[in-house]
Amino acid sequence: MKVTKPIKILGMIAVGALLLAVIANVAINLIITNQLPKIIESKNDTAYDLVYKDINFSIFSNSLSVEHAELKPKKNASIKKDIDFFGKVDRISVTGVNFYELIKNKNLKAFTISVIGADLTVLKPAIRDTLPSESKLTSIIDIDKISVQNTHLTMMNATNDSLLHEIYNFNAEINGIHMGKYTAKKDIPFTYTDYKFKIDSVYSVLNDLQIAKTGTIAIDKENVSIDRFRMLPYKSSKEFKDNPTEATTRLLVEVPKLSLKNTDWGYENTNLFVNVGSISIDSINVRILDQKNQTVVQQAKKDAENRVQPLIPFRLDIEELNIKKSSFNSLGILEVNNVNINIKKISNRINEQLSIAEFQLNNPVFIHIPKDKSRKKKNHSNTLNDLILIDKVLVNKAQYFLKDPSGKHNKLTVNDFNLTLSDIRVDDKTVIEKIPFTYKNPQLSTGKVRFDSGKTYVISSAGMVLNESNATVKDFKMTPKISRKQHAASLKYAQDYYDLKANTIQFNNYQWGFDKQEEFYIKFKELVLNAMDAKIYRDITVPLNPKENHLYSYRLRHVTFPFEVETLKVKNSKLSYEEDSATSTDPGKLTFSNFNLTASNLYSGYKRSSGPKTQIFVRTKFMGQGDLVASWQFNIMDTAEKFNINGNLKNFPAPAMNPFLKPYLNVKADGEIDQMSFNFSGNNDRATGDYAMNFKNLKMTLFNKENKERKFLTTAANIVVRTDTDGFKKAEIKPVERTKQKSFFNFLWLCIMQGLKQTVI
Repeated sequence: MKVTKPIKILGMIAVGALLLAVIANVAINLIITNQLPKIIESKNDTAYDLVYKDINFSIFSNSLSVEHAELKPKKNASIKKDIDFFGKVDRISVTGVNFYELIKNKNLKAFTISVIGADLTVLKPAIRDTLPSESKLTSIIDIDKISVQNTHLTMMNATNDSLLHEIYNFNAEINGIHMGKYTAKKDIPFTYTDYKFKIDSVYSVLNDLQIAKTGTIAIDKENVSIDRFRMLPYKSSKEFKDNPTEATTRLLVEVPKLSLKNTDWGYENTNLFVNVGSISIDSINVRILDQKNQTVVQQAKKDAENRVQPLIPFRLDIEELNIKKSSFNSLGILEVNNVNINIKKISNRINEQLSIAEFQLNNPVFIHIPKDKSRKKKNHSNTLNDLILIDKVLVNKAQYFLKDPSGKHNKLTVNDFNLTLSDIRVDDKTVIEKIPFTYKNPQLSTGKVRFDSGKTYVISSAGMVLNESNATVKDFKMTPKISRKQHAASLKYAQDYYDLKANTIQFNNYQWGFDKQEEFYIKFKELVLNAMDAKIYRDITVPLNPKENHLYSYRLRHVTFPFEVETLKVKNSKLSYEEDSATSTDPGKLTFSNFNLTASNLYSGYKRSSGPKTQIFVRTKFMGQGDLVASWQFNIMDTAEKFNINGNLKNFPAPAMNPFLKPYLNVKADGEIDQMSFNFSGNNDRATGDYAMNFKNLKMTLFNKENKERKFLTTAANIVVRTDTDGFKKAEIKPVERTKQKSFFNFLWLCIMQGLKQTVI
């Protein structure tokens, strides 16, 4: 094929252009190689020297690459004052560079910049001169994409002798970079359109006690993901306790996976803001390893505490935070396991308030191990300098276990614990109180409750329901763990043996809290026991305690905290008392059915000098037959322990007393007691009063230990005992001395027995 002249000319032009381009490329590379270092040196007014092994420019791709570059401080540079960072990089590649703008106007415009294999050290800023200064290296930066690959970053303190943070294998891609005179003075001195980061792991010193480590971190414009976050102790327990530290608590925190979605952040009027759609944490394990009893801090820390900072020093909005199957502990005192936390609408405004719409703890297991109560009271001089508002707090389907001090046995178990609190407020005033927050409309419900009170009793309930002023305990039981014989055998001195039940216990219109002296108080408008079944037993072969058995007025007067019960009611209940002796064939038994009691003005004498008189009124069926009413009055604040008790028994057949008389006294009674009344007044030492009876056909039968009638003694007794009163027989009883080792009811029984003697014989 013959090549025409025009084609030859075009070919020559193409070859010439290509040759010219190659020559230009070589020439520009020579200029860059020889002249660029001189330009940088002449224009470099920074505290750094920039050196590199090789630099190449391609006119064909309009690209520039720098191999093995190093940015290092100048010899006369001050580490504290002038240097922000330094380091090395294996390769820097720039494409689409406008070199005319770069050299003439110092404006960097390019398609991409890639930084590969960098090893950089950043210095924590020290206090610097506040006078503004501007470098002459660049005026405007416009880059379509910056790519960072396989980079290692470290942050040192201002003197470059202590590691603060370290980032391994940092990879990043930032798109649409622009920096100019309108962005230079902003908190973020450039704009961008998109970004994403990935890090293999991070090491960070948080304070003088704690370090943080992570696995992979992935970040883009809307999402953040962190694997294997751990906050670990930086010092040993001995170093922590023996040396001053800024922090007062050593912690261990583990988070396997943390994810943030729909994130946005930036600056508005120089103020940082962070918006997050949702935060998901698969689990958290938080353990307090050590805590100082007294705050030991450096003077610098004390000075910093005088300038209390907000809890969150930036504007924050989070739509929802979810933490699954997490655990927390506090020095082994309180552990929270398997808890799922859900927090909705977190909003923080600096110097205004931190608000939360809803805070949920779902399915938590609380394990409480009490410790020594002799710890010194905390110093409440610190202030919060913030306001925390939570619309609603919910604890759902919780389990609570109170352990004994060894941590091996459950003292108290509460199943299916549910709690709701509304309008929670925490501020400077509340944070120094015993309860460091205020709240409204508490709602509490539980499933089964079990309390092991020791070697003798278990107290249980089918559940409790509580609100702000009322509470109900369902199916209350106080059940013995041991038999009557085992109980008696374990005693040094006589004690009653109880078996108690109540269908419900109601606490109506109560108030509780801490007074100005931080002492606990509780007041009840009404306390109601419904359908109680109380069984009381005593083995009188066990010796009495030689100490005085104080009357109820004395006991109430010496209660060591303020409490009041305006009205106590026992409704539709049963009460039985059994007493056993060495000579009795079976326990003697007294029963009270359809028992109804109303008591008013029960209170403690703590810090009182006076108080209203206590009134107790009882109406019941005695031994299932007689109608008994009684009224009892005393003044709790009367140190003489004066009292009055009066009552009336009607329509009572004498054989109804045989379940008590026969086994206990080997005596059986027959006849009718139409009416018996008494009115006794006394004090801690003795009692007197009136007694009256109206009975007929009264007859006594006496038995021996073999349960055979003692006929001679029976005949003799019936000669002495009146058969009929011929009307209402009254007697003023002789003074009865109290046996102070015995109960008030023994004292009452002695008074009745004295009245019987004076009436029947």
